[in-house]
Amino acid sequence: MRDATAFARRFRWPAGLRFPLVIGHRGASGHVRENTLESFVRASELGAHMWELDAQVTRDGICVVSHDDHLERVFGIDARISQLTAAELSRLPGIEVPSFAEVAALAWTYGAGLYVEIKEPAAAPLAWQLLKEKAQRFAVFGSFDAELVRALRDEGCDFPLSVLVRLGADPLEEAERAAADIVHLCWERGGDRPQDLVTPELSAAILESGRQIVLWHEERPDIIVDIVTMPVLGICSDLPERIVAALDKASAA
Repeated sequence: MRDATAFARRFRWPAGLRFPLVIGHRGASGHVRENTLESFVRASELGAHMWELDAQVTRDGICVVSHDDHLERVFGIDARISQLTAAELSRLPGIEVPSFAEVAALAWTYGAGLYVEIKEPAAAPLAWQLLKEKAQRFAVFGSFDAELVRALRDEGCDFPLSVLVRLGADPLEEAERAAADIVHLCWERGGDRPQDLVTPELSAAILESGRQIVLWHEERPDIIVDIVTMPVLGICSDLPERIVAALDKASAA
């Protein structure tokens, strides 16, 4: 993996990491309810190096971990995180929305990195400052919103920053707008072979710009076989054990 060790050293990540990094998408969300403490623990048990998670903010300004503001899809409850205090959220029956502080503390215990997707702009400074205060360096902050990522850079965030790129957008143009260190290609819906969209020319252009590449969450074994050999920093998956198994097989070949 070109430059990955230097990249890790630059951002004071742990030594001895194997690349591509295995990133558990919302934890091990193919096995356990997404973005819960149980899901994150399971991801580490299955070999994930990092936990991808989503950051929202309660009405009283507490950063919590949930992909959606609305609780309907995951929990079947008609309520919004942004309209509840943290205490009110914690009292809802059957709701498992951990605070970002809880997840960060758990990650420290397991030696896991945090790949933080900012869903609510107000979550960015809260999550950044918490990890900064804890000297918890093994982390990435990212968003589909290039301007939000750029704002973090302009405010002095010295963690690696990632811009998430949808199908149809120009990866390098988005990276420039965001002043990002990582180009995260969210191309899982790019047909039966989305890996073909990540051409050698595109990979080379991103790497030559001084940036790294992270790939979408992938669970299809035939695609995983291909992408684990690509020059990327990390690969997301709802089933992180599949990425681990493919990396082990590729290393043994």
